[in-house]
Amino acid sequence: MRARTGQRTLRIGAAVALSAALAGCAEGQAAEPRATASGPPPVTGVPTMLGVGSLVLPIEPYLFTDRQVARLFRARAVLTSSCMKRFGRTWPVPTETAPDTGTLNPANTAHRYGITDARLAARYGYHPAPGTAPSGTKGKSAGPKPGPEEMLLLTGLRDDGTPADRDARGRAIPAGGCQGEATAALSDDPEKIGNRELVGTINIGSYSDSQKDPRVVEVFRAWSRCMKRHGHQYADPTQAPGKDPEFTGPKATPSEIALAGTDVRCKRETNVIGVWSSVDAAYQRRAMSAKPRELAAIKRDIRKQVTNADRVLRTG
Repeated sequence: MRARTGQRTLRIGAAVALSAALAGCAEGQAAEPRATASGPPPVTGVPTMLGVGSLVLPIEPYLFTDRQVARLFRARAVLTSSCMKRFGRTWPVPTETAPDTGTLNPANTAHRYGITDARLAARYGYHPAPGTAPSGTKGKSAGPKPGPEEMLLLTGLRDDGTPADRDARGRAIPAGGCQGEATAALSDDPEKIGNRELVGTINIGSYSDSQKDPRVVEVFRAWSRCMKRHGHQYADPTQAPGKDPEFTGPKATPSEIALAGTDVRCKRETNVIGVWSSVDAAYQRRAMSAKPRELAAIKRDIRKQVTNADRVLRTG
């Protein structure tokens, strides 16, 4: 529905972020069935991994990086502002930079498998290190509050959500309003920018499927036994011990730091990262093997959007 799409376009999902940033930052996405096959996909040569610094998952070349996303949305803001100026309206370009999620790779491997860095665990526990997670709205400007006429120009939608071709003065409004025009200038589609739904589906799907895979279930059990030996009762790492109420204060407590250190040591002792990431990657490869043409087109689309954004920011 166009009304919902227009509203969604206003929210720059720097939920690039993760935890849930597992999906990327796409707009206009729709659920798509994942490629299915009987039985778990084969995995050979599981490496021993003590961290995720060098880990690259198969889907990553088909996802925008954090930096690319930041430039993409800034370019859209520049184009939106220019369009609004044609209608005699001043629309500011945000000055805040996008949050740094602590990883340059788009699949968010720095956070994908929970806490894995012993050094950070010893200092911050389960709390994010400075600059490695979105800070929400704290310290950020609220941004402009558009009135009815500005909303019409921005989204191309009337108050009731129906498309409008012209404004009150009879001037033609671009499809999707100024934001639609800006989006189309970057992606050739006034309703879509950033990652496409297929890659988000594969990226999130493999993460979910891998947790039910018997090989991952077994290594989770080994991790749980390790934690139990140290006096901690957690069924598996996805329970995120850091979400316990006692660990959600402004700073990491000594008990939180101790637990986080044990978590990381048990992950290393049982090779959770090596097993889980290998199975995760296997599910991605299987899903990707069913969509070679679509993925090739997505890679071209990424190049196009990045090139267009760079051109706008050079000249804007």
